[in-house]
Order: sequence, then C-alpha cells, then structure tokens
Amino acid sequence: MLTKCDDNVWIIDTVALGIPGVVAVYLIRGKETALIDMGYASSAETVLKDLETSGFAEAVDYLLPTHVHLDHSGACGTLASSFENATIRVHPKGERHLVDPADLWAGATMLFGDELMRKYGKPAPIEERRVQTIADGDEINLGSGLTLRSMWTPGHASHHLSYFIEESETVVTGDAVGITSANFPILIPTTPPTSFNLDAAVESLRRIRLLSPKRLLMPHYGIIGNALNSIDANVNSLENWIAQINKMMKVGSSIESIVTALTEEIARSTQDPRVPLPGYLRVSIRLSVLGAVRYLKSSERPD
Repeated sequence: MLTKCDDNVWIIDTVALGIPGVVAVYLIRGKETALIDMGYASSAETVLKDLETSGFAEAVDYLLPTHVHLDHSGACGTLASSFENATIRVHPKGERHLVDPADLWAGATMLFGDELMRKYGKPAPIEERRVQTIADGDEINLGSGLTLRSMWTPGHASHHLSYFIEESETVVTGDAVGITSANFPILIPTTPPTSFNLDAAVESLRRIRLLSPKRLLMPHYGIIGNALNSIDANVNSLENWIAQINKMMKVGSSIESIVTALTEEIARSTQDPRVPLPGYLRVSIRLSVLGAVRYLKSSERPD
C-alpha cells in the first residue's frame, strides 16, 4: 500500500514475505520522482502495483538503493525493466552487484539457506550502462525546489549510503539505523556480516545528527519524528549490543547461546512479552549476532 506522508514523500509497504510493516520503500517526488530502496525481488510486483494504482507507474526517474542487501535492492532489476528511462545510482562498491548479482546471491544463500532465499526472490541483473555510481555529497535535483543529497554512511555495510532532503530536514536512513515497528516498538541493532563496523556505524549516526534532521524515514519501519533522540538511542543500542556480545564471547559462549540470550532479552522488553517475536525479527537478531561476532573476532576490542 502506498501512503502519502506529505506533499513530496510517500511510503510503500512492500508487504515483505506477506507481512505488513516490515520493509518500506520511499517515493520522493518533485518534478521528477525517485524511489529510495526497492525491497525484495519477491516484492517487486507489489511495489509496481502500488505505483500503478496510485498514478505513478510512468513517473519513476531514479532508482536509488541505499545498499545492495536483498531487502533493499533485490527488486531493483525488475523495477529497472519496468522503468526503462530511470537512472539507477548506487555506492561504487555496490555497482557490480546490481550488474551481476551472482556473488551477492551466493553469499546471501550461505547466510539464509535455500528456503528463505526462495522467499526473498532472485535479483534480476541490470545493464551496466544504466547503473551510475554516486559520490559522497552528490546532489540529485528533482525539481520543484527538492534536492536529494547523498551521504556515505558506512557501518551497517561498507557500501551503505543515506539521503538528506534539506528542504524538509529529512534523512532517508537506509539501515544506518536499527529496526523498530509499530507492532514491536523496540530498537534492534542491525549489525550483519560481512562488513559491519561499529566505529563506522557510530560515526555515520553522528554525521547524520550534525544535520539536525527533524525526521527519519526508516526502511524497518516508518517515519520517526523525534530524529535526534532516535539517533542517540541508536548509538547507545549499538554500543551496548556489541559490549554484551563481546562479554559473552569472552566467557566462551557459543553463537547459538548468544542468539538465544539476546532474543529472549528483546522479547522481554516488548510491550507484551507473552507475544512471541515474529520469525523475521528472529532472523534479523541471528544475522546481527553473526555480524557482530565476525566484527569482534576481526578487531582488537578492549574487555
């Protein structure tokens, strides 16, 4: 479902894996129109249908994945085929994965397994001539006084970027922030393999904070109005998450026991701890633990 947020911003619920409120796409419209993030390949038809029924089917000029993880760029190839004149822009490190998703698919399959990958859907390749890189600080003028400014925001991934809409003091965050939702209003860090880096993630959040945004457009999930408080909470959450995992690793805890302990802790912190955490959150927690462990093993971290 496509919902209008203001005169220039719409949110599309991709209903990822059949679940509402999990993965969002943002449509930003001046005289020209940009989609920031696209969702899973399996959600592409949902996005296309929403655009068609809302009158935007012929009006997408830019496809802008914040990074090439499957829940953000998986549908990019399919949408690129539908919007033949759209320009695709991505961080330089992500360019090759949009052109040829084979390595991305193989790596993700090792993490998620065949069953989940079938549900996510396989990304379609994009012709190389259509994919352009975007530098830190580049501007995309959408017209009508609306400009998107790219910001490299590594940490969640080394090829991650966000977009600042200066006119409305809004940051489209990608996964520079954590996961929260109306159904489960708790903050869960996103620290996946293979290139999560705590110092870079915290620095990216502080860089976003320096813009003094009024709101954040989050892919997982929705619009956050108290932006500065949310950024501060994200920094604290990330640092505490890594510290907890580091402490458990120091006493020899297995990955499975760390996953179990943190999943149970997050479940207890929900508004109604009797309601079990949904599968997609459990998958995210496990993935974030794997990324954090990998990061700690590759880093000289203090006790």
